[in-house]
Amino acid sequence: MTTTMTMTTMMTMINSVRDKSMGCDLPTQEKLQVVADLGENKETPRQRQWQGTSFSSVLLPLGLLLLVLAVGEWIPFDLWVQDCFYDWDAKKWLITFDKHSALGLTFYVIPKILLGIFAGVLLLLIIRQKWGRFTCSWNRLRLVYVLLCLVLIPSLVSVLKAQTGVAYPRKIDRYGGSNIPYRTVLQSIPHHAGEKRYKGWPAGHASGGFALFGLAYVPLSRSGRRFGLMIALVVGSLMGTYQMLAGNHYLSHTIVSLLLAWLVAGLLAIFFRLDSSR
Repeated sequence: MTTTMTMTTMMTMINSVRDKSMGCDLPTQEKLQVVADLGENKETPRQRQWQGTSFSSVLLPLGLLLLVLAVGEWIPFDLWVQDCFYDWDAKKWLITFDKHSALGLTFYVIPKILLGIFAGVLLLLIIRQKWGRFTCSWNRLRLVYVLLCLVLIPSLVSVLKAQTGVAYPRKIDRYGGSNIPYRTVLQSIPHHAGEKRYKGWPAGHASGGFALFGLAYVPLSRSGRRFGLMIALVVGSLMGTYQMLAGNHYLSHTIVSLLLAWLVAGLLAIFFRLDSSR
């Protein structure tokens, strides 16, 4: 009788672990190890994986975000970088911001259109995963996750832009703009009498590209996740660099957008338990 009760308890514990992993079956040997670890109050491999995911997806980007903000308040590295993109003799930026130019279409207009199309495709796949002979390999949970990243990351950046009032580089007196001095983020938040409040921080345009950070979490293979990460970094960096060369953003604006995208994508990945869902 005791043996039967013990086996029943072990199977109940195994099923509990399996349920918590959202349907991911564990090999028999790993199940037994999990039960042993639970009995001895040890961390299971999945618990260690969860802690590692929390650090790399939340704590690390949050720490780097706070570091960038702190350094930017004390060291004017934004101005050092931006000075390199400004022609002091001709008093103009290396790139003239024009949506209708070849560069403007390539790095400003077309990326926005493609991101909108991608979001539309995701919505269609969420509604119906099979279209003719094509069947999406990602489940609906992962599709919803990527779409939420595309929506929430730029939305968060837009809210911050509206609240901080940071001026664009081309608008400050240092670069021939209006009579507005360079101010850090914390210096720009209070209202200054007689001055227009701009929406320069963080980088909104680049946030659309970095919103693809969700692609770093949804693929099932490690190579797929790396490829998704590279897509987000390349697209967001190109969009952000174009704005910097045109005098629309500082380097820290783009870096903050990247870190915010990383943080939001990581939080959503933990919420959706993408480490264990299929």
